[in-house]
Amino acid sequence: MTSSLALMLVIGAATGGGPLTEADAVALALQNSPQVKSRTHSFDEAQALTEAGLAWNNPQLRLSGMRYDELIDPMVDRRSYGSHPLYHSSIALRWSPPGLGERGARRAEGQANEADARMDLAIARRDTAALVRKLHAQILSYDAEMALDREVIDQRGKLRGLVKSRLDQQMATLLDHSLAEVDYLDARTELAEMEVRRRAAYDQLVLQLGVPEGEDVKLAGGGETCTVAEPGAKLAERAQAANPRLRLLEAQDRAVGAERTRRRLDLLPWFDYFQVGYGFSGDNNPSYIAFQLQLTLPLFDWKGPHRRALAARHEALSERVRAENRMLSDLVLRTTSAQAQQAALVDRYREAAAMVEGGLTHLREALDKGKVTNLFEVVQLQTRLLATKRSFLRAHLECKLQSIELDRLTSSGLDN
Repeated sequence: MTSSLALMLVIGAATGGGPLTEADAVALALQNSPQVKSRTHSFDEAQALTEAGLAWNNPQLRLSGMRYDELIDPMVDRRSYGSHPLYHSSIALRWSPPGLGERGARRAEGQANEADARMDLAIARRDTAALVRKLHAQILSYDAEMALDREVIDQRGKLRGLVKSRLDQQMATLLDHSLAEVDYLDARTELAEMEVRRRAAYDQLVLQLGVPEGEDVKLAGGGETCTVAEPGAKLAERAQAANPRLRLLEAQDRAVGAERTRRRLDLLPWFDYFQVGYGFSGDNNPSYIAFQLQLTLPLFDWKGPHRRALAARHEALSERVRAENRMLSDLVLRTTSAQAQQAALVDRYREAAAMVEGGLTHLREALDKGKVTNLFEVVQLQTRLLATKRSFLRAHLECKLQSIELDRLTSSGLDN
C-alpha cells in the first residue's frame, strides 16, 4: 500500500493532477522500468570495473634471512648469528610496473565493456520510451474510434426505429428492416472489438508505467498533426551518430588496436620489477641499502599468430560497422518514406471526411425530423462516412507510429 501511494503521488506530481501526457508517461515508465534499472546498475558496474582494471600493482614487502630460533628459545647456541632475530637479514620493497602498452589495452578493454553496458542501457531506455509512446497514441486513437462508433450506433439506432415505424405503416419492406438490424449490430460489434483492443493496449501501458492494478490512469491527447519528417539522408546521419550499437563496435575496434600495440611492445625489453631494500649487519658485514631491478629481453617472436588474429578481428569489426551503417540507413529511409506516405493519406482522408461531413449533417436533420425517404442511400452514406473517418484515424495513428519509430532510430537512448 505504501509503494502504491508513493507511485500515485509521483504520477500526481508529474501530471499536476491532470491526465497523463505522452512525455509524463515516458518519464514515469523510465523511472519505474525494472529493465532500465537493471541496465543502469550493469553500466555502473562496468565503469567501476574499468577503474579497477587501471589500478596500479601493489608493492610487496619482502623479508628474508630472519632467524626464528631467537624467538623460540634464547638458550640455543647462536654462535656468530648475533643477539637479535634480524641479524644478517634484509627487508625490501618490490614493485612490478605494468608492461608496455598494458594499461592502454586494459583501458580500451574496459571502455569496450562500458560501451556494451551503455548499449544495453540505451536500447532498454529508447525501446521503453518508444513502446510507451506507441501505446499512448494507440489508446487515444482507439478512444476516437470508439467515439465515432458510438455516434454511428446512435444514428443507426434512430434509423432502426424509423424503419420499424415505416414497416408498421407498410412503407418499408422486411429487407429494409433486416438491413437496419444488421447495420446496427455491426456497429455494436465494431465498438466491442475496439473496446477489447483499447483494454489490451491500456493494460500493457499500465504494466510499463508500473501503476498498481486497478488504478485508473487518464491520458491527455497531444493534439499534434502528422507532418512529413526531415529528409531521409539527414535522419540517417543522425541515426548513425546516435546508434549505441555502432558506438560499441567502435569501442571494440579501439580495444583491438590497443591490444595489437601491446603485442608489438612485448618484443621490447622492459622491467619486471624495481626493488629497494635494507640489509642488517652480521658476520663482519655492515648494514647496507640495495637497489635492484630486473629487465627482461625477449629473444624470439612467437606471437605472430596472435597479431594476425587481432588484425583479422579489426577487419571484421570494420566490415560490421559498414554493414550496420548500411542497414541503419536503409531502415531510416524506408521508415521516412512510409511516414511520408501516411502523412499524405492523412491529408486526403481529412479532405474526404470534410466533404462527407456535410452529408452527415443533412442525414442527422433528416433522421431527427423523420423525413428520410430512401433508406438504401442512408445506409450507404453512413457506411461511407464511417469508413472515411475510420481510415483517417487509422492513417493518422500509423503516421504517428512511424514518427515514433523514426525518433527511436535517431535517438541515442540516453538523451532524457
